[in-house]
Amino acid sequence: MFEDVRLQAHALMEIATALGDSYAKPVSFALVIQDLGGTDETFSKVLSQTSYLINTNDISKYTLADFKAFYQELEPEVFKDVSDIMIIKLLNALAKIYIDDLYPIAKNITQIYQLDNKLPGA
Repeated sequence: MFEDVRLQAHALMEIATALGDSYAKPVSFALVIQDLGGTDETFSKVLSQTSYLINTNDISKYTLADFKAFYQELEPEVFKDVSDIMIIKLLNALAKIYIDDLYPIAKNITQIYQLDNKLPGA
């Protein structure tokens, strides 16, 4: 299942952190990166560059397409054929555990996606 032991350690830490919140469905950023074929280096790059993006730009109007383009430019091989749902999982995982300032944007993008696709929970 895991080829990168450091990525596995990140995933276990995230899952342990999420278990304390019974109202949130745990999503592991490390597992999302692993599902996309990324490594620990991908994990670190996506985390640091997303944090940088949020701290240096007004992302309040960013859309799902904006984030998708950002990640495809950041790591073309990992994100070249990424689905919208994987970007949503990625944003929510980052917001839940690592980047608090991303939470309102991730929540908004998730709700818009649910409404546009008539998914339950919207």
